[in-house]
Amino acid sequence: MQSNVSGLPGLPGSDHPGTGPVVEPLLDGLLADVVQDDPDGALSAHRDHRRAWYGDLVGPLWVPVSATEQVIYALHTSDAGLPVVLSTGPAPDGDDAALLESLRRARFQLLDNHRVELTAVELPFAGAGAGSAADRARIMLDSLDFTVPAWFSVPAGPGWEPAFDVLAEDGAESVALRLPTFGPGTSPEQAASGAASAMRVLIDRDLPYALSSGVTGLVTDASGFGLLNAIGATRAALNGAEAAEMAVILAETDVAPLAAAVRRMSEADAATARAFLPVVVPPSIRQMITALEAEGLIEPDAA
Repeated sequence: MQSNVSGLPGLPGSDHPGTGPVVEPLLDGLLADVVQDDPDGALSAHRDHRRAWYGDLVGPLWVPVSATEQVIYALHTSDAGLPVVLSTGPAPDGDDAALLESLRRARFQLLDNHRVELTAVELPFAGAGAGSAADRARIMLDSLDFTVPAWFSVPAGPGWEPAFDVLAEDGAESVALRLPTFGPGTSPEQAASGAASAMRVLIDRDLPYALSSGVTGLVTDASGFGLLNAIGATRAALNGAEAAEMAVILAETDVAPLAAAVRRMSEADAATARAFLPVVVPPSIRQMITALEAEGLIEPDAA
């Protein structure tokens, strides 16, 4: 007989372990790959992931604008409609016109190429001043001429509310949230507090957020936040949890209550959570799959 576990405040289902894998909609297409130093190797690994038994869990390929040409050369004739997110990177270069022009050039290189499907573009805001963030949001929105959604890359922390208000008014864009790293002078609890506040603000404005960095493993540890923590905090927020409760969930290092919560999510719960958390970029898809399988949250015949 299964015994109860110590549940987390605000997180439904976290007080009972349950058994078996999670419902399929919770993880389908969630895990994104990033092209880094070796486009050919990255594409080869991405193809392997998509052909594997867990292929349904694999999301888009995150392609830096600077690597677009190399990625095109590395494509195979057998590639068809690989989902791609074009990214300018998290750091603004100080020149909005140049940033947008580089993005347009990269998009043009992908046009009419049946081997890839551009699903979104990622570009950053500049400073997070109370006025400047909103002003830049309006300028960037007015300058966008892409037919795919734009993901605005921001660090998880205070000061972005005015920009988020502008995005919410536009209604068509989303946020690529960069979770804070742990290090000297920043404890997991402090990092979790800032991340939880940003996630709560975004959900309050009906703005989806991809987690483009900061998720380093299945569960939060000394290296960074956990995938289950991010899912749990999103689920809790949608159930009415405030930022303080979400921060506790994000900082939790025990897999038991987090795994219990995701196991007990229904397909409707999963679909709602994924509407707000469509993509997570882990350091390694293979390592994340191994961790999920080790906890029994996915199985070859159920993924």
